[in-house]
Amino acid sequence: MLKDFLEWFTIQENYLIVTALGTLIAAMFAVLAWVRGWTLARRLWHWLKRPRLRIPRATLHIFPIRRYPLMSDQRWHTASVGDQPAMQIISEWRVTNIAKEAIHIHRAHIVRPRKARTEGEVLVIDPQTNCAGDWMLAPRSTAQAMTQFFVQPPVCKEGEDFKAKIVFTDQFGNEHKTKWIVFTYY
Repeated sequence: MLKDFLEWFTIQENYLIVTALGTLIAAMFAVLAWVRGWTLARRLWHWLKRPRLRIPRATLHIFPIRRYPLMSDQRWHTASVGDQPAMQIISEWRVTNIAKEAIHIHRAHIVRPRKARTEGEVLVIDPQTNCAGDWMLAPRSTAQAMTQFFVQPPVCKEGEDFKAKIVFTDQFGNEHKTKWIVFTYY
């Protein structure tokens, strides 16, 4: 009997055996998937079709604007919040969106010096209308932005320059840090 089987095995073509084994494995897979309620096949399909979120890490290039050689667009002045004295810090920036999707700058805050840490507001100037507001930056575009901070109590005396580092945060949570910026008193 074994001798007859070996003769049959050597006479037949190999592609018939491979086809028979493939059909047997596919049938076993179909029966097992049907018994398990197609969960294995469904899981495999959903794993292949799952959404892959791609969050960009570098989205903005931010540079301070200096329009005139003798006058800076980064400046501060004494102010008051309620009855308390404060420093009003105003600056203008050139912001370039290097991402492939629209970017929104959520916030800006001063991180250095520590005694001047505070949150500020960011307004993006729309290039078409020249209006400042809470605009999104179009993909691969450049716009101007303005920031305003109120530091309370003041950390500089009138007439002194104020040096600070500012961090801008976008909608993805990416923080974009500036170098030391000198704010002149006006």
